Amino acid sequence: MKSKFNLLIAIIFSCIAFSNAYALESKKLDMFDRGRGRNVPVVIYQGKTINKPVVIISHGYGAKNTEYSFIANALAETGYFVVSIQHDLETDKPLPTTGNLFERRKPLWERGVQNILFVMNELQKIEAQLDLNKVILIGHSNGGDMSMMMAQLYPDRLSKIISLDSRRYPFPSNPKLEILRFGAIDDEPDEGVVPESGVQVIYVKGARHIDLCDRGSPEIKDEIQKSIRACPQMRDMLVYLDDVGCN
Repeated sequence: MKSKFNLLIAIIFSCIAFSNAYALESKKLDMFDRGRGRNVPVVIYQGKTINKPVVIISHGYGAKNTEYSFIANALAETGYFVVSIQHDLETDKPLPTTGNLFERRKPLWERGVQNILFVMNELQKIEAQLDLNKVILIGHSNGGDMSMMMAQLYPDRLSKIISLDSRRYPFPSNPKLEILRFGAIDDEPDEGVVPESGVQVIYVKGARHIDLCDRGSPEIKDEIQKSIRACPQMRDMLVYLDDVGCN
């Protein structure tokens, strides 16, 4: 199971490093949750695979759901059905930055979990061929926090979680969930957020918190490639890329 997870990560970032390929199709949809009276805009990236495993991306606060195309396109090229959710709307209140951040931001994470659940249910209606039994979540910053809350509350619906420098919500201790965390140089997670074991952690040299999206420089993306090559568990997996068309 761990080898499959490492393979997924190798595919994601090595495709980024070795090719300029793009998803065969990307489209924007404005979903509407009638129960909450809330718009949930998404961007969908997909190739031609029929039984597609699903990846859901949650953006960081201040970023947009369109700013993770360097991951989404690479995944779609290798057969994943990728959905990037726009969690924050212009009418929403600003993200709390003072006081007890865990308690004050908790409602935003709960809203994010509801968005993820809603999108999963809608996808089942419009894309019946999708495999929604074991979804992979990728979340940056605040989006990573809501992804961790989702993993804690609904672990049976997920298989893997990738945190792009999320810092507030504690990572779940669940042996059935594989978790990878990419860290940045400009801050550390709150105490107790990342467990001492059970999570693979990679610090990207020179990467600031905001660099873990499309805003990252070519140098940062090159460093991501080097980090993957340097990881013993992933080094042998790079050979697989020839078979999935990333070179």
